Amino acid sequence: MNGTAERLDPTINAMTSAYDQATVVLHLERYRLAAEYVSGADVVDCACGTGYGSEILAQAGARSVQGVDLDRDALAFARLQHAHPAVTYYEADAIRYVPKPMPSVWVSLETLEHLPRPVEYVAHVASVLPPGGRFIVSVPVTVSTDGNRHHLTDFTRESLRGLLKRYGFAEERKLEQSHHFALSDVMGVSRGPRQRDRRRGLIRWYVRHPQVLWQRIKLTLTKGFVNEYLTVVAVKA
Repeated sequence: MNGTAERLDPTINAMTSAYDQATVVLHLERYRLAAEYVSGADVVDCACGTGYGSEILAQAGARSVQGVDLDRDALAFARLQHAHPAVTYYEADAIRYVPKPMPSVWVSLETLEHLPRPVEYVAHVASVLPPGGRFIVSVPVTVSTDGNRHHLTDFTRESLRGLLKRYGFAEERKLEQSHHFALSDVMGVSRGPRQRDRRRGLIRWYVRHPQVLWQRIKLTLTKGFVNEYLTVVAVKA
């Protein structure tokens, strides 16, 4: 299985570009944060992809981990490369998945921005978790729908926190991350699989989404070429 824009895995040899390697480091940091909260817990790792994160959570002492994804090929890779006695992988839709056993920790890293109805997904997680349960969630908080054709929603720090608060989650901890990159990482010959999978026809897309173009210009003028991410550990009231 080769790395794509949405299927990161530290064990995939194709992740050779500096940009892709830095992205893997950020993903691992998020999973290590989540791993601090899973000892003895039943856990859902939603949008688990190739399963390396589910394995990390199991190794951290989770009683059970349900790795959930819609990508059948990614799950086949997960079962082969990231098997663990505590992990079971399921092919299921994030919004409709009903976990068994019911979890006390729901991990959802870089998921919300992909969903056509992220509000419905957060409502579903809130309906499943018990009081005191933790929702560990991360999103890009700089504009990303222009550069990544798989992203459907742009989030800010305020919009993510507002969404969590709306469904009864209180922030317990946060992780802020920044990924600075050069224009050559996007346009140059050294691009890795993730960068080659970027949105095509970007000029035409900007014409249809001028507000996103403005956000991109503003971000570049104020902070340069950077992607910023927020991970929140949120507790259900």
